[in-house]
Amino acid sequence: MTETLIAGIGSSHGADRFGWAVIEALRHEALPGRVKLVACSLPAELTPLLLEAPRAIVIDALLGDGLAGTLHQLSVADLPQAALRLSSHGHGLVDAVRLACVLGMPAERLTVLALDVARPEAELQEAWVTMLCERVSLLLQRAV
Repeated sequence: MTETLIAGIGSSHGADRFGWAVIEALRHEALPGRVKLVACSLPAELTPLLLEAPRAIVIDALLGDGLAGTLHQLSVADLPQAALRLSSHGHGLVDAVRLACVLGMPAERLTVLALDVARPEAELQEAWVTMLCERVSLLLQRAV
């Protein structure tokens, strides 16, 4: 059974804590399959992790124009279009993924789960974290 990397990008500020909060919540879940949970401060930390992982799910906040709490499941092909709407990590996330692909990571290995938080100073909602934990669990079940 292959290991799945689950990486949350974040910081300690406002809604940007989202990726970290999901990783912390997942540490207390009985997840299907083998997983490696990592909280990243910078998207640049992702490239070596993505290269090593047989499968990866990356979680980040999105400063989109939709309703706060809207979940977007993105593939590598979706990232360039979403880059302008991603959080402050947006371009860094796209660059980290592009570099991993250039260095040999197959695009189909990666899923990005981005949650629209509307504003960077938005309060982190527990329901958002729960929703993402459920989506991660579903993605993992499909892989087992």
